[in-house]
Amino acid sequence: MVIHPPVGMFAERLSNRWVAWLSRHARAVAYGALLVLAASIYLVAYHLPIEADFSALLPGDAASVRDLHRIEKRVIAQDTVLVIVESGDPGARAAAAAAIAARARRLPPELVSQVEDDDRELRDFIRAHRYLLVPLADLAHVRDALAERLRTAKLDANPLYIDLDDAPAKPDAGLDELRAKWRDAAARLDRSRMVSDDGTLQLVIVRSAFSRTDATRVEALMTAMRRASDEVTAASPGVTIGLAGAIEATSVEHDALVRGVIWSGILTALLVPLVLVLFFRSARLFLILLGVTVIGTAAALGAAALTVGRLNAATAFLGAIVAGNGVNYGIFLIARYNTARAELPPEPAMVRAVAGAMRPTAVASLGAMIAYGALAASRFKGFADFAVIGAAGMPMCWIATFVLVPILVLRHAPTPRGHGRDLLAELQARLLGFRHPAVVCTAVAALFTIAAIVSYRYAASDPFEYNLRELRAHNAAASESERWTQASDRAFGRGVSGATYIAADRLDQVPQIVEALRAIDHGRPPGDRTIGEVHSILELVPPDQPQKLAVLGEIRGLLDDPAIAQLAPDERAVIDELRPPDRVAAFGLDAVPPSVLGPLRERGGHVGLLVSVRPALGLDDYRGRDLIRFAAAVRRLELPDKHVVTTSGFSVVFADIIDAIAGDAPFVTVLAAAGLLVMVVLAGGGRRRAAATLSATAVGAAGLVAACAVIGIRVNFLDFIALPITLGLGVDYAINVAHPQGRSGDARAILRSAGSSVFVCSLTTMIGYGSLLVSDNLAIRSFGVVSLLGEACTVMAALIVVPAVLMVGRPGASNAAVATAARAA
Repeated sequence: MVIHPPVGMFAERLSNRWVAWLSRHARAVAYGALLVLAASIYLVAYHLPIEADFSALLPGDAASVRDLHRIEKRVIAQDTVLVIVESGDPGARAAAAAAIAARARRLPPELVSQVEDDDRELRDFIRAHRYLLVPLADLAHVRDALAERLRTAKLDANPLYIDLDDAPAKPDAGLDELRAKWRDAAARLDRSRMVSDDGTLQLVIVRSAFSRTDATRVEALMTAMRRASDEVTAASPGVTIGLAGAIEATSVEHDALVRGVIWSGILTALLVPLVLVLFFRSARLFLILLGVTVIGTAAALGAAALTVGRLNAATAFLGAIVAGNGVNYGIFLIARYNTARAELPPEPAMVRAVAGAMRPTAVASLGAMIAYGALAASRFKGFADFAVIGAAGMPMCWIATFVLVPILVLRHAPTPRGHGRDLLAELQARLLGFRHPAVVCTAVAALFTIAAIVSYRYAASDPFEYNLRELRAHNAAASESERWTQASDRAFGRGVSGATYIAADRLDQVPQIVEALRAIDHGRPPGDRTIGEVHSILELVPPDQPQKLAVLGEIRGLLDDPAIAQLAPDERAVIDELRPPDRVAAFGLDAVPPSVLGPLRERGGHVGLLVSVRPALGLDDYRGRDLIRFAAAVRRLELPDKHVVTTSGFSVVFADIIDAIAGDAPFVTVLAAAGLLVMVVLAGGGRRRAAATLSATAVGAAGLVAACAVIGIRVNFLDFIALPITLGLGVDYAINVAHPQGRSGDARAILRSAGSSVFVCSLTTMIGYGSLLVSDNLAIRSFGVVSLLGEACTVMAALIVVPAVLMVGRPGASNAAVATAARAA
């Protein structure tokens, strides 16, 4: 039997009054708890959405998020769903594409802004104005090639001219090249760019009327598009339809987060009670702890609905974490009650249990609040939201424990059925109990030094995860979406979806923005470029039409030269193909079809102020360093008139997330460590206990970072959260191991006193973290692995380092160890 030392008289008197008050008002307290649970469930269900987009991880006043919202207010076609129709039968393919496009057009305007299934109007527009849409440099090249050919023709006709070149070039080589380019361009205009070269794929672009950050409308649109896809596929034998694009990817991520939250909660709810049943050997105690933990966790999430107002990729799984940590308080309280119940009647035993458990669990809860709260100092909203929810969750679980457990245990489980914890305590004492604390302290100090060196080198080696594929969902839906994305990229080119928009304030800024973007890669070889396609109104209504008309006139003048008659018939045929019409007129915005202007039209009706830009083909959309490079190039452009234009998009937001984490993570960790240091010194229960608690916490934290280095874990935006949390848990376990121990005893006595309860608390927390491993989101799964490592390091440090520090240098410690071993034998 484990015997805890007696508690102070003041604590016992306060506990006595508290338990008596709860007994008198048990019914009212129970109804109040049910009311809190109902209100919390309502808030979570209707006022706590999950946002999977990365922009939800940054504060609303961050420059990238602010610019993103500014762009979103102006751009109508925010994001896209790419519908890829595949069939070996061209007729069936075209019919299926038309059918799904018709269904998309019938969707509400708040979901769909535009549907593109044929680019005929664009091709007709280009064909009608092709001479003025050709770049001025290309027209000048045609003019110069014609002039050179006519010059050589005249020289050839001169009997006094002698060509001294050793290997004269083919006189019409340049013209043949120009004719080939012209024919190729004409052929492309005869075929829809929405159909692949082999004719098996057809693209339908559905442009959304909202941003991918709007989770509600994302799900509404994708539900409708999946239903339409299923209906058309069922009615079209031999046709396969796939979905891709930014909206589809966001939907897949959102579904993965929600599914992960559900499964994480289910596994935690099943496995934690199983551990508790085995530990306490009582189904009633398990139900009591389950109910109390559910109420505390629901209250924490309900508070989150009233404060942060949403869950993101960093906080979506916090319910399982809060439950896994919050159940610890109930474990400690019931363990003390069972011990006291062997000597006392139910109510006095509960009084002693409350008095003995209140201080260490309150200190542990305060430590968790400090560890979570330190995250609030970060600019990274993923950290700050985590801080609010976690810091609120721990005290709410603590309050729920000390309000409800006494009532429920005294009413439904007043008599313990067994002492399963004694077996665990004895096993721990035999495995971890030691007789020479100085040797243990020396070994731990050596291991800590090695871990600190490894941790420093790891932190200095830039351990960030830059591969975005390792931060996203990994499941069948994600693989299917990626497969269709790659099919679209191969058939129709990269960049059909996901452009970054730059919004000008005036039309005269548009050419300056385009020029500034093109100047970024000036002089660079194609493989080293950052900027890819740049699209603006200048491509549809070129501002240099007068210059082009002048060059076209010069070309016509050259073609009217009498020297043309001296050329061979086949060469004259080549030149005739290059002749522009006699009448080519300049055109304006009114000549552009509305369907072509759609992506350039703003919500306020303005046209022509938007410039879209995509990364160069050599950059990988899933490689973080490439996105950071692209973001650095486009986020801030200084125009020739000294006006500065800023923009945002996915790449800019991602770059800011990396910057926020790299800048804030060290500060947050130091802040958490400093807060915990002050708390332990002030409330740790004496110098030796404080030293033992802090030593174990430091060893556990260093062990976590060193383990990540050895395993080779790349750190993502969630993994950074694990270190402050590990510090808080280290204090939790260490102080509960140290607190029951008086000034006498050895390692085995210490472990028998509190080791089993601490281990079971750690095990329930491990279950909470382990449940994250079933998540489809690789970032969350990685966080689960890192947190499990931290949990293992902290609990082992608490069970080994705390007894060693408490015993080292204490007279009679070794003799006590020998005596304890003799009694055990």
